[in-house]
Formats: sequence, C-alpha cells, structure tokens
Amino acid sequence: EPAATEVVTDVVGDFVKQRGGNLPIRKILIANNGMAATKSILSIRQWAYMTLGDEKAIKFVAMATPEDLNANAEFIRLADSFVEVPGGSNKNNYANVDVIIETAVREGVDAVWPGWGHASENPNLPNGLAEKGIKFIGPKGPVMYVLGDKIAANILAQTAKVPSIPWSGSFGGEN
Repeated sequence: EPAATEVVTDVVGDFVKQRGGNLPIRKILIANNGMAATKSILSIRQWAYMTLGDEKAIKFVAMATPEDLNANAEFIRLADSFVEVPGGSNKNNYANVDVIIETAVREGVDAVWPGWGHASENPNLPNGLAEKGIKFIGPKGPVMYVLGDKIAANILAQTAKVPSIPWSGSFGGEN
C-alpha cells in the first residue's frame, strides 16, 4: 500500500497572493502583555478562522516576563510559544526596542505586534524592524515622529482639513 501523502496548503500565502500581496504574515511576536496581548491573539485567531477557515493559520510567539509566567497569564497560554524576557520595569522588556528586535530576529517572526503603551509609540521599533526585514504592525517610523510632535501633528491635521481647535500656530485664521 502506498504511504499516504499529506497535502500542505499555505492558506495565508494564498490569501495574500490572491490580493496582490507578496509578504504573508505567518508568525507574529506579541511584544506586549496582559489584556492587550490577550485581545490581539483572540482577535487575529477569530479573523483567521472567519477569513481563512483556520484559527491556527497564524502562529504567535509571546514575550513573557517572570512576573507574567508566575501569574499564569492568559496571553501566554493562548500563544503557540513564548520567550522569557527580563522582568521588572518595562524598560527591561516590553518597552525595550533592542530586546524586542533581538527576540523577533531570533524567533524568525514575520511581524511584531506592539500593542499599546510600552514601545508601541517609539519610532525606533518600526525602523529597527524594517532594517531586519520584519514587519511592524502599526504606523511607520516617520509617521510616529510627526504624530509624537504635538505641533507637527496639529499642522498635519490642519493641512488634512481635520477640524481643529484654534491655537497660536493655526494658519488661515479662525478655522
């Protein structure tokens, strides 16, 4: 009897290719903890099930501090695997751009999801990941630089005709 052959399909790759893309995201580093990490994994798994028919089509690697591990945090159990990172202040882990980039490279992920807070608003993260060929799930570095500068962000909003409260740097009069 011939051995059964397993047919392996790449649902993520096929999905991306059908839409004209060429960079499928099959493995994501979750560079956050708590509710942010839990919600991201659950949301992406739901999307994968509803869109691709396979909730496990995208793999998750969670960064986890000793404190997260001791708490038996839900996001760690939801992830496919985890990487222990230094504990203590977030400057040692979730806000540490170098730790995130090194972990992403070592784990061979396609993308990093930073969540909110921590390193999510640090333009060095998307810039550093881009240098390594890893996608950042969020805005590009230059956008973060502009939006992180309150004056530049106001000017950008006004230029885009977003209703804004008049301030000393407003142009064009009252509106």
